[in-house]
Amino acid sequence: MPKQSNSSQLPIDVASENQSTIENIKLRQENEKLKNTLNQLIKSANQNEKTQLKFSQLELYFLQASNYQVLMNRILNDLKNLFRLSQVELTLFDNDKNIQNLIQEIYGSLTWTNLRYTTNIDDLKKLYSGNSTVQLFQDSNMIKSLFIKQPIISQSVAILPLTRANQLIGSLHLGSNEFSRFEPSLATHFLQHLASIIGVCIENSINQERYIHLSLVDILTKTKNRRYFFQASAKEIARSSRSTLPLSCLFIDIDHFKQINDKRGHLIGDKALQKVAQQIQPMLRQSDILSRFGGEEFTVLLPECDQAQALEIAERIRHRISQVQIKDDELGNFNLTISVGISCWNPVTNTSIDPNEIQDFLIKSADDAVYQAKLDGRNRVKLSHQTLQPNLSIQKNI
Repeated sequence: MPKQSNSSQLPIDVASENQSTIENIKLRQENEKLKNTLNQLIKSANQNEKTQLKFSQLELYFLQASNYQVLMNRILNDLKNLFRLSQVELTLFDNDKNIQNLIQEIYGSLTWTNLRYTTNIDDLKKLYSGNSTVQLFQDSNMIKSLFIKQPIISQSVAILPLTRANQLIGSLHLGSNEFSRFEPSLATHFLQHLASIIGVCIENSINQERYIHLSLVDILTKTKNRRYFFQASAKEIARSSRSTLPLSCLFIDIDHFKQINDKRGHLIGDKALQKVAQQIQPMLRQSDILSRFGGEEFTVLLPECDQAQALEIAERIRHRISQVQIKDDELGNFNLTISVGISCWNPVTNTSIDPNEIQDFLIKSADDAVYQAKLDGRNRVKLSHQTLQPNLSIQKNI
């Protein structure tokens, strides 16, 4: 029987081998794709981790701001640099100007060209037209209306509503000179989170400033209190040491105040204290510090003021108070008088002296001068001629 040929199986084996090769190629290609996808996912995860870390550090940067001034600098200046923005502007709702008055009381004049306050909440609501989420713009006309206090240099803008307890408290505007930086298709999750953090920080810093301010203000007269006086005098002594400019101090004592309380009652006495403070404050410079030192005593710290200038200011205050009439419906209206003592420290002639000794000198010598003014008949100003020597001893010569 002839041997059967297997030539008919060869094409099948070749086809099978070719199919296997094709499948291997496909598997390698799929593996390569999976590997590339995995690498991209790892790269993306690493990038997201770095971004998240950066955002977390930014959150902490704002949350750790020690006071309102530091926080505003970080929002208005540092944020611009950190995100390479062309513009940053902040608008805060300030009904009755409470925030502005508070900051003025604590810091004096703080000015940022990119911060504004508004007393009209409708100004803020119009920006969002009922939509309280982040808004993105590339419209030049809209951009012009957003940056009120700055020249327009941005090509795209994001405006962030700042809310607390579902109430709009402000609006933060971020501008970029890149047209595609804030395009309408941009995901705004991070910007929304940033707005919520900044809103919290602003509210917290204002509340913190209010608490600090209350601890440093005399509730009755609305002047600074004794604690604030000591803090301020320490700062002014350091400032005078650097500038070598004199620092003066007034001690003001209401004459016969105990008799007013005993005869007319404490409510009239309180009214007298309030009236004295109200009359003195407008007569002072912005840098001068009026404090209620205790009881019927007030102090006025006068930076960059020598004896002659302090004497002139004290005489004006004494004369003004003598013209003031206190209303008393029961026993009749009456006039007040005050006795004023003046001390002055000149850093040019007093070097290498402990600041605490300087503070004690200013207080004690002015208080001694008040006592002398009362001995001389009250309703007068007395200038102390005590001097503070480098050996820390006070030489009396009133």
